[in-house]
Amino acid sequence: MSKLPIFFYRYLGSRFLSSVVYNTFMIFFLWELVVKFKSVFLAGLIPTISLAAELFAAIPVGHLIDRFNSTKLSMLSSALMLAGISVLIAGQRILFVYTATIFVSVGLSMKGDTISATIKKNLDQDRFTSANQWLQAASYASGLIGTLFGGLSILYFRHGFLSVILALSLAAFIISFPIREGTSGAGRTKAFSEIASSLVFIKKISGFLVLGFALNGLIISLDVYSSGLFHLILKVSAIYYTLFVAFLSIGGIIGAVISGKLKGYINTANRVSMLVLLFSPAILVIALYRSATADIVDSFLLGILLPVINIPLQVNLMKVIPRNIYGKVTAFLKVFLGGATPGMAAVFSFLALFLRVDIILLYIGIIIFPVSALAFLVLPKFFAMAGDASSGFQEAGEI
Repeated sequence: MSKLPIFFYRYLGSRFLSSVVYNTFMIFFLWELVVKFKSVFLAGLIPTISLAAELFAAIPVGHLIDRFNSTKLSMLSSALMLAGISVLIAGQRILFVYTATIFVSVGLSMKGDTISATIKKNLDQDRFTSANQWLQAASYASGLIGTLFGGLSILYFRHGFLSVILALSLAAFIISFPIREGTSGAGRTKAFSEIASSLVFIKKISGFLVLGFALNGLIISLDVYSSGLFHLILKVSAIYYTLFVAFLSIGGIIGAVISGKLKGYINTANRVSMLVLLFSPAILVIALYRSATADIVDSFLLGILLPVINIPLQVNLMKVIPRNIYGKVTAFLKVFLGGATPGMAAVFSFLALFLRVDIILLYIGIIIFPVSALAFLVLPKFFAMAGDASSGFQEAGEI
């Protein structure tokens, strides 16, 4: 990974700590509400509230990013998370937990949006790959650490749990102090003009969006069915399911490093499309093999594959989006692509009422093959747009 400015590592560290807090919070309270109220429904409202808060805030946050210093907004996001955790000092009653969920979820979502905008506004394009490698690796690492700490807090650190995440939130706030940032020119343009430009740009990448929506929606099946697969089909203990989830994150960290080593080789439309096609056999292995060990190995390989694909796509997306509408476009992407998760999760949950988990995964593995093949049609145009933007043929603000 190439050397990046110190301020990037500060904001990366702030995002890392914030993500650890979020994941720890989610693991701890998803368990606590089930134990305290004997209700999966009340616990299930936590991720529902979290997603609703993220999607509701996405468009306003995107508008703010186009108008204001993104590093100041990063500090604001840390303040929101700190406020959310501070609510719990008054007590851990269910209303306080739900209120904290809103603040923590919006804060982390805003933190991710602002660091992406900070890269776009303050780094040269030749550093985009390295910056996104660090983001991917930190994301997987914070998810792993947050999950482990949340689980250990349930078992051993109940009384000190709140103090630790409060201290981590405070540290994330302190190291996120802003820097001076050049204006994007958004303040000199009319809001309706920016929205129109955003819509025109979104139309240009519509094929990429359809591909992303379909793949996100289908791959979320692993989250929906993995616990059922290990418990109902493979009939093994929860430790195998835990390892399945953990090795996805471990693979993601390794994949982020590999992506940097192979960036000159991977960053072509056809090679990325070929990697996308591998999702189909990866799902089929999980559906067909009756081996918990094989599924854990497959999870590890999937973890490696995801950042190797995602990093070049994110880098090219970062290059191709005009700077003055960057916040608005990324906000739309979050709402559109994020909508695939709850929508398809509901479909998969319904299907599980009628079909066995492994049978559904078999069908999904088969369906992913033609969907993934669309990458060979969509990605060449997308990569060509990014190449034009890098060469200076697409000026900021023009579509």
